[in-house]
Amino acid sequence: MQNLVARVATTASAYLRDQAILELKSRLGKIFEAQDGWCYQRLAVLPAVDKIDIVPNEVTLVVSEPNREGLNPDLVVLYEQLTFRNRICFLTGRGAFDALLDRARELKAINQIINEMRQEGATDDDPQIRRARDQLLPRFLAQFHSAIREAFTTLHYPTRDRLVKAEFLMEFPENRYDGEQQVIAALAERQKYTEDVGSDGFLKKVEARLFTQQSMLWAEVVRRAATQPGWQWHRPDALDHLKNTCVHRDRWREEGPYVNKGPFPKPATTVRVVEQSRDDDTGTVKLRVSPIHGDRVYYDIGAPATPASINLGGGSTLETDALRVWFLAVDSTGIHGTGEPVQWTNRITIKSREYRDGDKHRIEIQAAPPATIRYTIDGSDPRLGGRAYESPFVVQVDARILLALAEKDGIESETHLREINGPQIEKPIDTHGPIIWQPARGFSYRATADAYPFLSRLKKFAAAAGGLRLGVLAGDKWAELNFAERFELSGKRIEEEIERLRELVPEGEVEVVAGYVRFATGQRFLDWIAESRETYVRDDLEP
Repeated sequence: MQNLVARVATTASAYLRDQAILELKSRLGKIFEAQDGWCYQRLAVLPAVDKIDIVPNEVTLVVSEPNREGLNPDLVVLYEQLTFRNRICFLTGRGAFDALLDRARELKAINQIINEMRQEGATDDDPQIRRARDQLLPRFLAQFHSAIREAFTTLHYPTRDRLVKAEFLMEFPENRYDGEQQVIAALAERQKYTEDVGSDGFLKKVEARLFTQQSMLWAEVVRRAATQPGWQWHRPDALDHLKNTCVHRDRWREEGPYVNKGPFPKPATTVRVVEQSRDDDTGTVKLRVSPIHGDRVYYDIGAPATPASINLGGGSTLETDALRVWFLAVDSTGIHGTGEPVQWTNRITIKSREYRDGDKHRIEIQAAPPATIRYTIDGSDPRLGGRAYESPFVVQVDARILLALAEKDGIESETHLREINGPQIEKPIDTHGPIIWQPARGFSYRATADAYPFLSRLKKFAAAAGGLRLGVLAGDKWAELNFAERFELSGKRIEEEIERLRELVPEGEVEVVAGYVRFATGQRFLDWIAESRETYVRDDLEP
């Protein structure tokens, strides 16, 4: 052991002052290294004064060589010349600095000796290494920490008028040291550092000392925190977090790089309009209307709504096929001013269909809500050369594409496109002889409102239906008649049979299913098609 101690002393004495200072700066840097950045984010250990660079968004802790006269006068001059005076603090003392350098030499020496023994082949179980590592190294480390405690005893931090001193006592429990937390504790005791950044008190301090005008550049607020020495230190993100919270609660409002602080005028009323459903056959829309910042809604069609318009009360549903509806929300308490009327705009949709009219092939176009329709059948833009649609028109053999556009009151539909099947060359219909219409899908009417119009057409055009199934259904009660495939009944006779069934099930829905319809002449079939505007396939007709 004695030989190792002597070797340490010899090795340590060989290190120059500059080498000892480098070792000391390395160890101090690890001791005071900021872990979370709560207090300071930059560290300058025993720096040359002209190398100290202070920035506005970080606090720099300068660990300065102890001076028997107090803080080094050059550092005092530096502080007085700074713009960001609230971004620097100093740790120094009056202790013997040379004794601290000696302890740094010893630590450097013992580590150097352990490294040399390992390079010479000694293992960690070697007695000499174990003595150096387990006995001498802890002893020299404890002496080094003791020397640090004696050398660095005073924190100098900025206040409103000047730099102020705070006694600083380092503690090294089990040779471990959390420099940041101990600096925080010392500053918090003197009210220079605070963790209370989420309270109303902190908000009031920011508004009283930093955010002092109704509207300010946020960068200027942050800059004031860096330049005013009387401002407390806190987490670096505290101001931005406070701004985000206040904006979220509408106490402050952001306008580009500026922030405005309230109180602000109450927002004006407005209306939320949500489309719940739409009937594309009629253009009728069901709207859900809700007032915002108000308790009454008025609406008008054709002009902006006023309090004299139709009253929807506190909001409700409205069904309309109008193209434009205006809504106005009003706050009867007067707390919120009345905003501008809100305009809702309907859509115009187009449908088209092809159908036979005797020996002609026609196309019908419908806009919902009703609007002016222009169309082309040659693929050109209907806006430029489209014809005005008035009624179903005959399709020529060479027509292949229908393009249609509807417009009313400045509202325009999307362009409707339909590929035209066109008239086909097929076997002509004998208008004088009988004809049977037997489509593959048959005829099926499963509700009373659909069944009776079918029976009315049978009677009107003196037709008969075959392959019949008649029924009346009401829940779990039903009555039904089935007929042979070629057993035919007229429209009047079918109605009579249904009435008998309805005597058994009075409240039921009428159902009529037929496989085919027989017409006395082809002309009557064509008259049926012209009235119903149904489509058919020639192959479904006999003969």
